[in-house]
Amino acid sequence: MEMKTKSSDSAEKQGHVDFLEKKKRKGMTIEGYTIDGLSIAGHETCIILPTLNLAFDIGRCPQRAVSQQFLFISHGHMDHIGGLPMYVATRGLYRMAPPTIIVPTVIKECVEKLFEAHRAMDHSELKHNLIGLNVGEEFQLRKDLKVRAFRTYHGIPSQGYIVYSLRHKLKQEYVGLPDIQNAMSTLPPSLAGRVFTLTEEDMWLCLSEVDYPVHMGSRN
Repeated sequence: MEMKTKSSDSAEKQGHVDFLEKKKRKGMTIEGYTIDGLSIAGHETCIILPTLNLAFDIGRCPQRAVSQQFLFISHGHMDHIGGLPMYVATRGLYRMAPPTIIVPTVIKECVEKLFEAHRAMDHSELKHNLIGLNVGEEFQLRKDLKVRAFRTYHGIPSQGYIVYSLRHKLKQEYVGLPDIQNAMSTLPPSLAGRVFTLTEEDMWLCLSEVDYPVHMGSRN
């Protein structure tokens, strides 16, 4: 019995060391965009895209996630949302702007109650902007970026998020006209819509803990 206990303790310590080592690993860079964070099943998931100032899910609120202004939550399992109150509280402690948090609409009311409970216990404001997003709906992240929610299947209601870049494409009838490139930057907004069309181009796709997604092109 004693040897079994020692073995269990050793395995637990080794697991803790492995966990810490994973937390120390640096992020990766793909086409100029840094992707950071970690995902350990049952413990925590938090994927960070500092170039876009956003994070996906926040199981335990790693320090480097605090500086991200936008947070997208995929579902309500604790290893994906457990760090949410600390994320908001830490930003308040550092006098950072209240974050914008996007959650599946189906859990929005529960998240509101979660913050109400923490405000009652902590006597703090926990300022934030909470937005419920349904599958197929979009959120304007920046002038040139938007995020669309798509359906995923997990043990509980869940969704993923795909980030689209927006591009102004010159209408075909204006292609090749003299000095059109020089004139583009000086066009007033009232004329820009006549000369350009707004196009979408896939930029990033983040799948959190899901069994499988539905077709990416679906808006339903």
